[in-house]
Amino acid sequence: MKRILLGCLSLFMLATHSQASLLVTPTRAELDSSRQKSAIFSLVNKGNVTSRFNIYFQDKQQLPSGDYVSLEGKGKLSQFVRYSPRRITLEPEEGTRVRLALRLPRGTAQGEYRSYLVFSQIPLTEALDSAATENAKDLSLSISAMLRISVPVVLRVGELDSEVFIEKGDLTQGNGNVAVTLKRTGDRSSYGDIEVLRETNGEKQTVGSFKNAALYTEIEQRTFNVSLDQMIEPSDRLWVRYSENEHLPNPKVVEYALR
Repeated sequence: MKRILLGCLSLFMLATHSQASLLVTPTRAELDSSRQKSAIFSLVNKGNVTSRFNIYFQDKQQLPSGDYVSLEGKGKLSQFVRYSPRRITLEPEEGTRVRLALRLPRGTAQGEYRSYLVFSQIPLTEALDSAATENAKDLSLSISAMLRISVPVVLRVGELDSEVFIEKGDLTQGNGNVAVTLKRTGDRSSYGDIEVLRETNGEKQTVGSFKNAALYTEIEQRTFNVSLDQMIEPSDRLWVRYSENEHLPNPKVVEYALR
């Protein structure tokens, strides 16, 4: 029993201290049919073990809750993009690049297309040696946690635009959180930053924020919970501001008087 426990403890420590960590930049790629027809992802292995990754496209649909579901079938965007490499092996602190190039067929319908470039870790070797396993008399335990990162790649074909509104904002009991509902119309996605602002002597100061809020084209509205980092007094005037990402066509900035 002691040998079994020691074996389990050793494997647990190996899984705990030998970890993969992949740094991927940028966290979103944006392509269009007229100007931006390529993208480059920089990858660095920030873990302490050599790691191997498969790279492939996957389609997902956003839900109003903010969750995602995978879609089956041919990729909406991947059919228009060539990329390389498809598999990488990185030593600790080693980096590389993945390049994407747009190959858009004539007559492609105007609209926004989106897929997710996935970096999925795969084992370098078998967790246990088969010959040793056959002769082992003790219980063996293998623990593996494979890293997986998904990055959205957005393609806009034609002149696309949208409008975005702050439908409502609700300050929760205890004044520690604001629920902000954004509403989107039009033929392109919207993503940006939400700020809760306190107005004092005519000046607005940020007291809470939600970074990279996203409403993709399959949903029209979504509610975000913004945590406040300062105490709010009953007499404070509060505003909500939503600023679209500057890389979007014709980015919007909208405000809403919370109270």
